[in-house]
Amino acid sequence: MNRRVFAAVILFSTLAGAAGTVQAQTVTDERVWFSLPVQGHIGSEESLWRWSMETVMRSRNGIDELDTLTLRPSVTYNVTSRASVSGGYALVTGFPVTGGTLTEHRVHGQFVWTQPGSAGTLTLRTRIENRWIETNSGPIGRLRQLIRFSRPLRPGGKLSIVGSDDLIVHLNDTSRIASGVEQNRAFAGISTAMTPVVRVEVGYLNQYLPGHRGVADRMNHVLSSSMAISF
Repeated sequence: MNRRVFAAVILFSTLAGAAGTVQAQTVTDERVWFSLPVQGHIGSEESLWRWSMETVMRSRNGIDELDTLTLRPSVTYNVTSRASVSGGYALVTGFPVTGGTLTEHRVHGQFVWTQPGSAGTLTLRTRIENRWIETNSGPIGRLRQLIRFSRPLRPGGKLSIVGSDDLIVHLNDTSRIASGVEQNRAFAGISTAMTPVVRVEVGYLNQYLPGHRGVADRMNHVLSSSMAISF
């Protein structure tokens, strides 16, 4: 099979898997997400420790309304050239449609494994989060499992095609949130190295949220972009 056809099949399968179970009564919305992750070495360039700070802005109803603003500092340790562990904190400010703000404090730990190959690079990320949401009855645990595949359009080129799927599951019940699958995020897009330290990624993200406790299912069509700075 032609390599480009093979890559296209992977991206299509990722999106189709997320959308296949969506029912006709699903509520839909168009959204825009942007993230700015910045990371650097702790100490010398040979250090196995890195720091990072990620800023995430998300809108709803197109770009008309701000939905959430997230600040996420973290520290990462490279266990091997292909595996790393990290931990961090996130301050999430939500802007409900009813007005006002909703504050969430979140801590996480994660493991990332990367496998480069002739067909492209496969990345697996497992993240455990503990969430404290304002007015909720208590903390809620969340498991996130991401699989990502990227492939340069030509050997040694700066432009790559990217596909990923992020399955998110709540582990316990609280007054605001039910346990079970919270959402699935399927992404397809392109990534390019603008400079040796700046990489830009943009594409389509399908966010599917199954309804719980009588709430309708939701599907958000998202224009997702990021600009990663690493030094």
